[in-house]
Amino acid sequence: MISVLPAILVTALGAAPPQPAPSATPGPATAAPAPALPATSEPMGPGNVIWATTTDEAHDRALRDGKFVFFEFTKQECGNCDRMDALLYPAFDLEALLVSAIPVKIDLDSREGQAIAARYSIQEAPSVLITTPQGRLVFLMQGFMNQAEFFRHANAALTGYRKWVKEIDSQNVAKLSAKDAFDSGNELYHRSDPEAALPRLRRAVAVPGLTPTQREDTLELLAAVELDLGQPAASKKTIQQLLTTTKDRQRRERAELFRAQIPLAENKPAEALALFRKFQKDHPTSPHIGRVNELIARLQERTATP
Repeated sequence: MISVLPAILVTALGAAPPQPAPSATPGPATAAPAPALPATSEPMGPGNVIWATTTDEAHDRALRDGKFVFFEFTKQECGNCDRMDALLYPAFDLEALLVSAIPVKIDLDSREGQAIAARYSIQEAPSVLITTPQGRLVFLMQGFMNQAEFFRHANAALTGYRKWVKEIDSQNVAKLSAKDAFDSGNELYHRSDPEAALPRLRRAVAVPGLTPTQREDTLELLAAVELDLGQPAASKKTIQQLLTTTKDRQRRERAELFRAQIPLAENKPAEALALFRKFQKDHPTSPHIGRVNELIARLQERTATP
């Protein structure tokens, strides 16, 4: 069963006016060629590799050279961060891994670090994230693994991604079966690539072949993708389709909560407040009611007349 509820309530409970968050790797796939970067012969970080000094530089170099971006999330006074550096970075395996990636360090507590962490659900340091220059997730490790485990998981993820992306790139979306369209759209979304997921999920909904449960899974995910891409009207229409057809109580509650948070993306807190109050009245014993009550209190503060 697909559920986007945790992200919904985490976002909604912030109850702040929506603002675009910085992406982890700025720039779409069609970005202009990166400008020439100053040459340097000295490593700019741990290991015998040239580390980028900013995420913009890492993105530009990765885009120019056809490589991944390797983020290391750290923070001040992080003992495990120092321990990971001491064990991983002298290893030849790391230099081999970084042949195909541009590395950059980022402070998890910085504004940019928090924005990237929110996108990929990163909650602790040290963490290692590998993405494409366009931000598609390739590998994520949170916390510290021993040296052998880290390289085993990272190399397996890179090998698996390269195999999977060949299948994705060869797809003719217009001819995919409903199941194949859903499966690939689902994985793309969870790899933080809603733009590529969108046409596949719309294909899955439009053609026969899904069971009722699979169709509702697809609608639930499609609504989340549309909202992520700044299409609230389309998202509202999709979630209404789900509300019209579903007979599953838990799914209906998730869909109603999702529908209620769409006005927050449109900066319409009063409309969102009315919908959350309706949920509060209709579902007083819902397992989500505590968080909904908290949200209502915050929205009441925002919509109160001075």
